[in-house]
Amino acid sequence: MFSYEFYKMMHLLMIFLLVGSIGATFMAGANSKHVKILTGVSSFLIFVGGMGLMARLGVSHTEGWPTWVYAKLAIWVAVSALAPILGKRIGKSFAVFYLLTALVGASAYIAINKPF
Repeated sequence: MFSYEFYKMMHLLMIFLLVGSIGATFMAGANSKHVKILTGVSSFLIFVGGMGLMARLGVSHTEGWPTWVYAKLAIWVAVSALAPILGKRIGKSFAVFYLLTALVGASAYIAINKPF
């Protein structure tokens, strides 16, 4: 339906928004409804963009996915689940922000290098 470039831009923009909302939660202690909505919507659109990119790369959902896709999916689930849970339980925490940012960086490394 859409081009590879469209899905890539959407995927990257939503990753930036997710990291920004995680930063607002853990660096500034902002736990407002707006930040929670931004985190959820950006997380969902990261998934949509990623699936669109896979379709444009020719990765079929009827065959087995490459291992790097499973790794990225696991990281996405972890970051998307941990951000709101830890934001509510811990609040302001630089260590959690850096941990979640490192996971996002690991995901980027996996997408670029496809080590497995």
